[in-house]
Amino acid sequence: MPSKGQRARFLYRGSFPDGKVFDDCEGTPHEVILGRHQVMRALEEALLDMEPGDERILELAPAEAYGERDEAALQRVPTYRIPNGENLPVGHIIGWTTPRNAEPIPATVVSIENQVATLDFNHPLAGRDIVYWIKLVDVEPAASGATV
Repeated sequence: MPSKGQRARFLYRGSFPDGKVFDDCEGTPHEVILGRHQVMRALEEALLDMEPGDERILELAPAEAYGERDEAALQRVPTYRIPNGENLPVGHIIGWTTPRNAEPIPATVVSIENQVATLDFNHPLAGRDIVYWIKLVDVEPAASGATV
């Protein structure tokens, strides 16, 4: 079985319980180093419990996946503080930066009314039950000196 520090390559497909696919590796293995929390905990735990060639279906509640929706993650921002704020289409995802975060945080434009945009900073899949099909392709030994 794989262990933390090893590089795991796996195929995956993410869908909703109704079968609608939201993400698919399309035959190109995804690569992670186990134990570095590069994927959600439930997915990493499943990979640690598999052998190359094994397949699993993970049915995940929001708490095991992208979390519950948090209404506090909806924020109202004057459009003058957003580049091209008056012309943003509702449903568009923007990268929001502040003096505290150099890396843009994705936010979905929920509405624009009276020169105020409502932005949703929840993950787009927050609050949703999801299903992942995964297949462990292979595992490489940990690199010497690698730490997790």
